[in-house]
Amino acid sequence: MHRIAGYLQNYAWGIPGGLAAWRGGSDEAVPAGTTPAPEAELWYGAHVNGPSPLASGSGSLTDLVTAQDAPVLVKLLAAARPLSIQIHPPSDQAARNFAAQEADPSLPKLLADGLAKTEMLIAVRPFSVLQGMRDPKLAAAILRKVGGSAQGGADLLDAGDPKGAIRLLLAVDPAELSELTPKVAAAAAAAGLGTAGVEALATVAGNYPGDAGVLVAVLMDQRVLAEGDAVYVPAGVVHAYVSGTGVEVMTASDNVLRLGLTPKTIAVDEALDALDPSLTPQPMSGEPTPLPSGGTHRHYAPAGAPFIVDWIGDGSFTAIAGDYRLVLAVSSSVTVATGGTEIVLSQGQAAAVLADEGDVLVTTTGAAVIARSAAQ
Repeated sequence: MHRIAGYLQNYAWGIPGGLAAWRGGSDEAVPAGTTPAPEAELWYGAHVNGPSPLASGSGSLTDLVTAQDAPVLVKLLAAARPLSIQIHPPSDQAARNFAAQEADPSLPKLLADGLAKTEMLIAVRPFSVLQGMRDPKLAAAILRKVGGSAQGGADLLDAGDPKGAIRLLLAVDPAELSELTPKVAAAAAAAGLGTAGVEALATVAGNYPGDAGVLVAVLMDQRVLAEGDAVYVPAGVVHAYVSGTGVEVMTASDNVLRLGLTPKTIAVDEALDALDPSLTPQPMSGEPTPLPSGGTHRHYAPAGAPFIVDWIGDGSFTAIAGDYRLVLAVSSSVTVATGGTEIVLSQGQAAAVLADEGDVLVTTTGAAVIARSAAQ
């Protein structure tokens, strides 16, 4: 069992100072009158792109375990503005394309590894998300009210070709995009989209004026996750997180193929190859149930997912042996005990417990997340 801290990622979409409560406060004094730097993600795992530092202050988790030993990656995520529209490739495409780019230096480096990436977002605070495909009739109605070249996307949706619609919308001339994207929110309201959906599109358009991804966002369904609610996103499902704070649990992969709302590389062909319109996200209610020992328990076990998650509030819970487990202190301190060893996690620290270690007793007066790998 290893006590770790989160690896901070300062992506531009992060909330300024938004993760300070989970990393022991600011590491640097922020001068008066200035704004803290964006803090987007804290990574808890053994991925090479963000290896968790050991809480002892010397080395990282990757010094002690392999990526295979820690097949689940957990993140704390704080989004002040929308993340990119993205799709994660399924396992066969990820393995094939990663091998090709490693063998041929002339190919663009679109993938970080050869693994499928599936993920689940659990809201710590309300979180607005775009995930999966909107009803095509409603999306087409919105695009027609936007007008111009967007109407061609509506025609393709009516013809049952969502990939063709996305490709067409991403090819709209930049000069026309500057005229179309400001119309999206009003067009959505006029077409009958609900308030939360209109607000999400307004947020997207306001943060990315003139970006073709704003038109693609029209095709995407929207929901607001209340605290404790979750959504599972399999590889192949299009999504973009709009704003909020949450815990993200995923396979230990950093593969992202983007379709807009970002200055990073847009990989249209590869992303559309990965897109599977027949797949849908799985929303889950975070309704807590009482624990026999006191406190509350939320259990998340998405169908087909390679992990399961338990959220413990003010109580004790035993995570049985047999799989890798990551215990994260979301609020207050958490005590983790296994095999005669006991450690105390402060808020924002985590314990990585390997599959060959015994049952783990987790006790907290606040909130703890236990993510564990699950055999397929």
